[in-house]
Amino acid sequence: MALALLCSCVPDHRDFNMPEASVYFTENSANNGVQKILMYDVQTEVETPVYVHCAGLKATESNVKAHVDNDFIEYYNKINYTDYKALPEECYTLVKSTAKVEDRTAAFNVSFNVANVIAFSEEPDVDLSEYVLALALESDNAPVATVKDTTSLGYYLVSPVLKTATLQIKSSGLSADGNMTATAELPFENSWDLTYDVDFCVTDVDNLFTAKGNSKAAKYVFADKFPEGTTVTNEEVKSMAPGTNKVEYAISIPADGLKWAPGKAYNYAVRFSNAVLNGKQIPIENELATGFASVGVDVKASNGSTQLGTNLAQYGLTPLDDKQGGGRSGDYLQNIVPGGGFIFHAQTSQDSRPNADYSISGAFDDNVSNTGRSWMQNWGGGGGYGSTGFNLPYWVLVDMQEEFDMGGVEFWTRSDGRYNMKTVEVYALDNCTYTLNQSILNYNEKDVTYIGTLNFTGGAQNVSISVEPVKTRYIMFWITKSGNGLDCQELVLWGC
Repeated sequence: MALALLCSCVPDHRDFNMPEASVYFTENSANNGVQKILMYDVQTEVETPVYVHCAGLKATESNVKAHVDNDFIEYYNKINYTDYKALPEECYTLVKSTAKVEDRTAAFNVSFNVANVIAFSEEPDVDLSEYVLALALESDNAPVATVKDTTSLGYYLVSPVLKTATLQIKSSGLSADGNMTATAELPFENSWDLTYDVDFCVTDVDNLFTAKGNSKAAKYVFADKFPEGTTVTNEEVKSMAPGTNKVEYAISIPADGLKWAPGKAYNYAVRFSNAVLNGKQIPIENELATGFASVGVDVKASNGSTQLGTNLAQYGLTPLDDKQGGGRSGDYLQNIVPGGGFIFHAQTSQDSRPNADYSISGAFDDNVSNTGRSWMQNWGGGGGYGSTGFNLPYWVLVDMQEEFDMGGVEFWTRSDGRYNMKTVEVYALDNCTYTLNQSILNYNEKDVTYIGTLNFTGGAQNVSISVEPVKTRYIMFWITKSGNGLDCQELVLWGC
């Protein structure tokens, strides 16, 4: 048996300026409308209290009684322009129908048979939200209260709401000192044995499709194994006994488990699976509890350094755009990077002037200091910064025209810091189609893999991130935050 909470508002002024004693349902239909009783498909019975209050300057002891009154439903529909119907008798039992008002309060109890409610809801043309249980109040001493136009406060309406039981997984995230929590929880009082599986050493989340700190749902190619010395409270617990609806796992990673490295981020995951409650397998909400910590994202002023990739090179990575050879020759209008064949395809059209500066070629020319050799979104020309405006999020696609094992990304904003870029999420696409010089990029969401986020703190900067290798041809930069424009002084893609 479970005790349910009603979604209702209790009046702040219960006396309704009544000098004489009178009784009424606390959640009466006149002031509170139809109440909702929440029940889950694995439950057998849900019981809820129905409260009565005695108002007036002087309380009067009374014996009160509740009874089903389906005739009231017709009256309620008439004055409220609704179309409620009576809930079948087999769906509920008035467990306690009489009570004595003591200290101004009394309570009845109604029990709902969940199996019968489910069976009724599955009948043809039945919309459960249209059915209510109507109770009327009687009293042997203090009268039943009325207000204003003599509307009685002695009626109570309630409608059942069915939900699918799920095991909910919540995570606190990973703190800089290596602590995180993962919580498995049922959203109702548990009356049965619940069992489930939990794995604290997840390293195979390639096929997971979710969002974690990024704006687009995507697959992940990374998950670090918890290092030696990690402690987990309740590590062996994989069940909930009756009366228990929550288990919390506190995870503590040793200090040397989060070793600093330029561009390094740690990603930990706890996977929950195979949840069985009351003999029935139930869905798991957010089956993966994840923790993420960036311990050494490399951020520095781009105008303070003219060297590319000094940090990513420490990992043995090779810049994939080396073969491009830089240079300024070539057709800037076709989005083809000179000497290399990489295609830079931005969401909005580029400048149409031949040999224009601020064209897409500036993103791959190895020049990190000359603002005239950078890409800017929708350059408008006319001797000034005539951008036609932009909307976020904004995408930029790089087609490398063959697959590479990606291991890192380095992004330089304009060396004068003019546009104040903020956040750029990086994704690999398994496949896509696009049309150059048009805002056309098509891909399936299932083909999206999240590989990292570039966070800028403002001004002229370059940010590099190293990632677990992902084989891809297409890299999409998803710009979610910026100041007053979008730009790229230099873009370096690093391979393993």
